[in-house]
Amino acid sequence: MNKYESIFIINPELGEEKRKEVIDKIKAVITSSGGNLLGLDEWGVRRLAYPVKGCEEGYYCFLNLEAIPAVIESLERNYRTIEEIIKYLSVRIEERKPKPKKIKPKRYRPRIKQEYGNRRYESRRYERR
Repeated sequence: MNKYESIFIINPELGEEKRKEVIDKIKAVITSSGGNLLGLDEWGVRRLAYPVKGCEEGYYCFLNLEAIPAVIESLERNYRTIEEIIKYLSVRIEERKPKPKKIKPKRYRPRIKQEYGNRRYESRRYERR
């Protein structure tokens, strides 16, 4: 099972009871499809960046869940059919892999001159006069 985050925005003009019904309906869809609801955060009414379906504000709900992809398809299908939900987004959360350790670069070591020296400097052209 994969971990997902899903957020949906409910029309703020709904009453408290109707809003709870919509949230309970979403919970029921997740559990009946075989998903596991890990957490639900209700963020409350917030202003939208731009008007959506004639609304300037929306009631935000954030879900953490474990499910198979078929459950997410079912959940998004229900988001589309429920008229009170004006916007939604579901994202799969990938597990973080530990970063590999950085390899330290080797320190610069000057070359040790060999006994016979470097041929380039021994040639007559480079000799001191």
